[in-house]
Amino acid sequence: MINLEGNVGVYMAKSKLITIWTVWLIAFPTITIYSYIEFKPVINGNWFDLLAFAIVVSAVAIFPIRVGKITVFFVNGISLAAFLYYGLFVELMLTQISLLALFVKIKLKKDEAHRIPTNSTNLLLTSISAAGVYYLLGGTTGILTFDTVEQVIPVIGYILTSILVNQFGLTIIQSYVNREKFSIFPKSLLIDSGTTLLGFPLGLLLYLMYVEIEAIAVFFVGIPFVLISLVFSYYHNSQRVNKYLHLTSQVGHELSKSLNVKGVLDTFINEVKHLIPATNIYVFDITSDTESMNLIRYMDENGYNLKKDYKMYKGEGFAGKVYEDNRSIMITRKKDLFNLNHNELPAHINSALGVPILRNNKIVGVLTVASDEINAYEKYHLMLLEILANFLSVAIENARHYESAKTKSQRDQLTSLYNYRYFIEYLDSYVNDLTAKGLDETISVIILDLDSFKAINDKYGHESGNEVLAELAKRLVDMFGHYGVIARYGGEEFTILVKNIPHHEVVQLAEDIRHAIASKPFVLYKPINGNYEVQEIHVTASFGVATYPDQCETPQELIRNADRSMYVGAKRDGKNKVASLSV
Repeated sequence: MINLEGNVGVYMAKSKLITIWTVWLIAFPTITIYSYIEFKPVINGNWFDLLAFAIVVSAVAIFPIRVGKITVFFVNGISLAAFLYYGLFVELMLTQISLLALFVKIKLKKDEAHRIPTNSTNLLLTSISAAGVYYLLGGTTGILTFDTVEQVIPVIGYILTSILVNQFGLTIIQSYVNREKFSIFPKSLLIDSGTTLLGFPLGLLLYLMYVEIEAIAVFFVGIPFVLISLVFSYYHNSQRVNKYLHLTSQVGHELSKSLNVKGVLDTFINEVKHLIPATNIYVFDITSDTESMNLIRYMDENGYNLKKDYKMYKGEGFAGKVYEDNRSIMITRKKDLFNLNHNELPAHINSALGVPILRNNKIVGVLTVASDEINAYEKYHLMLLEILANFLSVAIENARHYESAKTKSQRDQLTSLYNYRYFIEYLDSYVNDLTAKGLDETISVIILDLDSFKAINDKYGHESGNEVLAELAKRLVDMFGHYGVIARYGGEEFTILVKNIPHHEVVQLAEDIRHAIASKPFVLYKPINGNYEVQEIHVTASFGVATYPDQCETPQELIRNADRSMYVGAKRDGKNKVASLSV
């Protein structure tokens, strides 16, 4: 098994890149030429055999395993067999061929190009170091029987040196390139040592069979190598997918904790950017009547979670294509984005995933993630995003149901103001919070009651009375909405909670709204034979004001004192007045 250094994931200084490529441009031809001259292989026309070795190492290399930042593939055993028979030069070329096959398979990205010189140099040094120890211990190449200790010891030395030098080289690379802390005993050492016990014995078996039956042995033993690589690769991939599925289920659990749509969207964006590689994330909400898509959440390349005003239509851009086709789409090359109409993705994007958000088998939104890397996504990423889209759909629906139920329990249906229950609970909660924090704050309550409202209902009807109440609620919100909480107390009574304003200013606020109600008539629309008769009526209201601590000893007495002020000081004194208890 060979371990290779993976993607850095961070910006690399130009000076480091120059150093890495310079070292490789010096080391590769130097070591290659030296190994050919010093250990010139005796081919004896066995070019087909060498081709067989190259085919098998390439086949093994295309089934790599990714362990953290390390890419692992089983070629040591095959390269050992080639080394024992043909010497260092052939083994060195085979490992470089396997490295090339691996990079072709994983579609090496532009920003990962540094992996070519770093891994190639490391394998060169590993090969020549292991061979050097092998020869120093008296080892020879060609036809061997391994029936003496003298022949076995060099092989053991070769194997141990290969493991240690490879691991030491990887640690140096990780320290220099990735700026990681240098470790004498890296975590990958245990993995490499354990799996090598499987690879090298098969390599010895391959060598012994090759001595007897030549090229056929390469395929006979090479096929198990490929199968082992395939099994390990698929097993590791399945484990990786299972890990991501587990993390995805945790995202669903986190979404269920959010009880409002904003919280759901914020949580979703934050979780997705840690689960799927993305420089940009888009969540579109679809209005089916107009076939339009509104961008309700967006994460930019700097990782900022934003609400961005942006509107598209069915068939426009990448998200519009997903909407139009009503299916998931994966794009891994920039050229596939060129033909999109009004593409919403930034110019630097090279890969994108888009999935429809479904509810009751109807598309209600589109989820898109995009990356500036080429071939950034695999099929399992698309599967994960589809699952996440389902979680998002359910979480948003649940949040909307909760918000609707909460609104119904807190709001008055006619006026859309808060109801009496909410007002009382809010007042108690606010007072308790002030007490807990040790704060002293002026709190006032204004209560108003429409004068002679029964007469309005009797003369114009209850529907007209409801129109008056709804219009009054609108006026209160327009005038007092920025001061505090407004609620319908019941019937034709309304309450207003005003915070941290002196009592005389609150009285003046009440006087202002009293004047606004009395001076501006209310317009009623009465249906008659399909037409509407417009009628204006004048309405007045009586007000009571109470302020803590000016007019009451505790905040809980505010409503009672304000109500008493209204009836004693305003209603009984001719109505259309503002009153408060004298201190």
